Amino acid sequence: MTRLGMFANAEVPTEALPSAEHVDWQPLHPHFTPRLQVGVLLRVLVFAGIGAGLHYGLATGGLAVLFRAAPLLPTVAWAVFGVISLWALLWPMIAVPYRGYAVRDRDILYRSGVLWRSVRAVPFNRVQHTKTDSTPLDRRFGLANLSVFPAGGGAHKIRGLGGETAEQLWVYVSARIEAEAAGAMESGVGEPA
Repeated sequence: MTRLGMFANAEVPTEALPSAEHVDWQPLHPHFTPRLQVGVLLRVLVFAGIGAGLHYGLATGGLAVLFRAAPLLPTVAWAVFGVISLWALLWPMIAVPYRGYAVRDRDILYRSGVLWRSVRAVPFNRVQHTKTDSTPLDRRFGLANLSVFPAGGGAHKIRGLGGETAEQLWVYVSARIEAEAAGAMESGVGEPA
C-alpha cells in the first residue's frame, strides 16, 4: 500500500507483458528502395569517373611500369569495384523490407537491420522536438525523413517516409509532445521549486 505522492514500482509479471508480434508495423514508402539505388548509382558513377581518371593517369604516366609489372592489377581493381557496386545496388532491396515504424499512444517505434536487428522506442514524454527534412533526391521520389530528438540522446531518424506521411507524423508527434508537457505541468512534475 502506498500513500499519495510516494513512489511505487510494482513488479510486472512476464505473462502480462504485451507481445511484440502484435505491433502493427508500417512499411516504408515503396519509392525508398529505388531512391537508395539511385543514390548508390550516382556515387558509383562519381567513383568510376575518378577511378578511370586515375587509371588513365597511372597507365600513361610515370607508373606505367607498375602496369607492365602487374598487368592484372587494373582488371582485378575494376572487378572488385564492380562487385562492390553491384552489392551496393542490390542491398536496398534486401534491407528496406526489414525496416518499419509503428506509432502507439505513448511512443513511436522504429525497427531496422537484416543480420543485426534492432527496435528503438522513443516515448513521447522524452521527446524535446521533432523535424522533417528531405534531400533533393528524396523530394524527386516524393520522400521525407522524420527526426525525433529525445532528451539526453541523439536524434532518431526514420528515413523513407512518404512526404505527406512524414508531415502527418510530425504534426502528431508535436501534438503529443505538447500534451505530455501539459500533463506534466498539471501533475506538478515540471513546476519550478
